[in-house]
Amino acid sequence: MAFGFGFNKQKLLSSAEKFVQQGKLQNAISEYEKVLKNDPKDLTVANTVGDLYARLGESEKAINCFKSVGDAYATQGFTVKAIAMYKKITKIKSSLESVLKLAELYTQQGLFNDARAQYLQVAEEFLRGGELEQAVRIFQKILEMDPENVAMRIRLGEVYIRLGKKNEAWQIFSAAAGSLRSRGQLDAAEDILKKMLSLDPGNSQALLLRGRNALEAGENDVAIKYLEKIADLDSHPDALRDLLKAYSQTGRFADAQAMATKLLAVHNDIGGISSLCDALMQSAQFQDALNIYHEYAERLLSENSGKVIENLHSIISHVRENAHSLNNLLELFQKAGDTTHINEVIELLAHAYVQSGELGKARDLYQNLAAMEPDNPLHMKNYEQVVAITTGGSSSGERMITAEEGAVLVDELEATAPAIDQHYPDTVALAVRSALTDADLFVSYTCQARRSYRYWQRSRKPPAMYA
Repeated sequence: MAFGFGFNKQKLLSSAEKFVQQGKLQNAISEYEKVLKNDPKDLTVANTVGDLYARLGESEKAINCFKSVGDAYATQGFTVKAIAMYKKITKIKSSLESVLKLAELYTQQGLFNDARAQYLQVAEEFLRGGELEQAVRIFQKILEMDPENVAMRIRLGEVYIRLGKKNEAWQIFSAAAGSLRSRGQLDAAEDILKKMLSLDPGNSQALLLRGRNALEAGENDVAIKYLEKIADLDSHPDALRDLLKAYSQTGRFADAQAMATKLLAVHNDIGGISSLCDALMQSAQFQDALNIYHEYAERLLSENSGKVIENLHSIISHVRENAHSLNNLLELFQKAGDTTHINEVIELLAHAYVQSGELGKARDLYQNLAAMEPDNPLHMKNYEQVVAITTGGSSSGERMITAEEGAVLVDELEATAPAIDQHYPDTVALAVRSALTDADLFVSYTCQARRSYRYWQRSRKPPAMYA
């Protein structure tokens, strides 16, 4: 097809190809340029000219050709072809402009790993040239593609520090440390936190994160060390919770209670009190747990009554001889509206009053039990026994008994003591039942053997020599 007077594109292309085959590259370029002069949109010819310039070692002319072709392809939406052109450029001579353009093209194509590699080259070049703001811009582009790239976060934080932007650096470092901690990479997070504290030893956020990092690593004493250094500790509920946990896990329950109280007073957070009760229960500090449940009953029951009641059920057997604790339990069950163990607790309380010599109180409780459970004759029997002791033939109808008498009376009432509904895991329950069965058998066999021996002793005859 001819373009204008005397122009024959096919003839020029054929002539150029012959010159290439003959190795006359400059002549070939001349023919191709005649084509481009009349048909500048022929990108294939322009690309070929760039290749010929490259073979001749004329790098700048080759790069100009490839750039014009690459930009045209990019404009037309042929991103893959544009990438191919810019890859040719970077092979000839890498420049910030070409690498950055290649990174943008990779991003458009969704080739983020390749894009990140190109952007990183650009960022390093900016850093070497002291162009820190430009480096920040490139690192931000990388993080837009890969928000979880911790290494890039750290590099960006370091650049912010060089720029004197400490607040931005802390935010970046904190996010990086948090990301590492969430992945369980505590050692890597620790390195970042050390860097933060070396730059600002009193930074509350760094101290909080370092303390939390130690807490999650099981280093409670180290966690306490850093968390206690936080100057504005009261304004950080998360730090108070972490410190409460660390104190609890090291048995410092008085300090833990102080944190729990502060959480409630300053942040209206009852969760700290609940966590403290759980820790006390796990450490077999049942009396202390009960005291806290009694003090904060209204809030705790309103938050999670089911959990509170479950723990209270577990406490019963551990305070069965303590009248004050049993009274508190009784009040708590009444507040919670739970009647599951009310009668058991009342009966235990009556026994505790007998033990402490407060027979009048014990008598009244047994009388109440007899009224509540008329089908249980043991309550009336216990009531009558206590009445008999209190009257003792005196006109007053009541007297105090000695501790020894109380102990004897409790032994007499032991048969009527309530059974505690104690729950165990299936494996533990099976082992307990097996042990009790073995014990019963042992006692049974022992008693039988003793009876047989005594019968034998009574029935045997003395030897003839002593008759």
